[in-house]
Amino acid sequence: MRSVVVPGFAAQFIAGGGRDLDTTRITELALGPGEQVLVTDERGEELGLGLGDPENARLRMFATAADNFPKIDGALLGWRVERALALRTQLGLPGSDHAYRIVHGAGDGLPGFACDVLGRHAVVYAYADAFRAIGKQLAEAVVGFARLDGAVIKLRARGGASDVSQDTIGTVPEKTVATEHGVPYEIHPLGGLNVGLFTDMREHRVGLRRFSRGKRVLNLFSYTGALSLTAALAGAASVTSVDTSAGVNAWAAANFARSNLTSDPRWKFETGDASRYLARAARDKEQYDLILIDPPGSSSAGGVSWALGRDYPDLIAKAAAVIPPDGLLWLASNAADVGSLAKLAHKGLRSANRTGVILEQGGLPPEYPTLVAQPADRYLQVCLLRIS
Repeated sequence: MRSVVVPGFAAQFIAGGGRDLDTTRITELALGPGEQVLVTDERGEELGLGLGDPENARLRMFATAADNFPKIDGALLGWRVERALALRTQLGLPGSDHAYRIVHGAGDGLPGFACDVLGRHAVVYAYADAFRAIGKQLAEAVVGFARLDGAVIKLRARGGASDVSQDTIGTVPEKTVATEHGVPYEIHPLGGLNVGLFTDMREHRVGLRRFSRGKRVLNLFSYTGALSLTAALAGAASVTSVDTSAGVNAWAAANFARSNLTSDPRWKFETGDASRYLARAARDKEQYDLILIDPPGSSSAGGVSWALGRDYPDLIAKAAAVIPPDGLLWLASNAADVGSLAKLAHKGLRSANRTGVILEQGGLPPEYPTLVAQPADRYLQVCLLRIS
């Protein structure tokens, strides 16, 4: 194994707990894709073991010198997974059909990887092509320790891709079902990057129940309807789900049916652009007591360009136009680089000549640990406002 020396600022970052070292400032550090290296400081003190990730301009630190592992292999990965599972067990998450995140990157000592358990199967995300082989080892450890039937390893390339490279171990079906707080959801493990349920929203779905009873609810960017279903099950007067894809709307309707919420005029699934839907709703003088907006960071779905930092305030303004006084606006952002979600909300409400008060703010659930040394990893923001 080759030894590499990192400069003082990088050594301090690693010694302070950092695991995703940005190498753009270290021009002399040439790392091969997936290359294992022993990292030292300028005095020759060992800092730990890392993997080269030039695709993302990162050196991924998998072990410190104190961990006492000679290399990055199945033994190290298994140890990390065992510790990760212990935390999730403490949180009461594992179960025969439960959905939860079992590995969250650097926070679990496995930078460059994430893994969700969805019922009897796991979905492992590898953030560099060079990590696919280690991703298989990680998947084997997760399947073994969590006692699953199989796992799929997906390459999550920078910028995303419609064509997802993936490998499987064990038995992985096209479709399966996983539950969250007793609610069943249809999962497509072998589909694209998004398999049907975002586990980072679990606690927010629980909290949403408190505000949904008796409300006319509009869910924009509704995807497979998890937030819509939460509101319906909590006793919403009506729920309208809007997404650009007819396919995911059908998927959402199937999720409603799994909870015995079958064909009913109170549950509507509309295919179209969120902004255009709001413009039409305002023209027709429709009103919604609770609007949910959980958009992607960027998108060109349906031929309409969307960038969260650029377009969110305008969408918030359009949503405010169809919310009555004392109605609720629930907002989410999963883009770490857009700044404060509350500030985006203020900008949108101001342009709509409305005001709001924040009732609640939140972020990632506890099985999404992030390092103090890497604050940008806490990407999720959720903000609930009452509109005046």
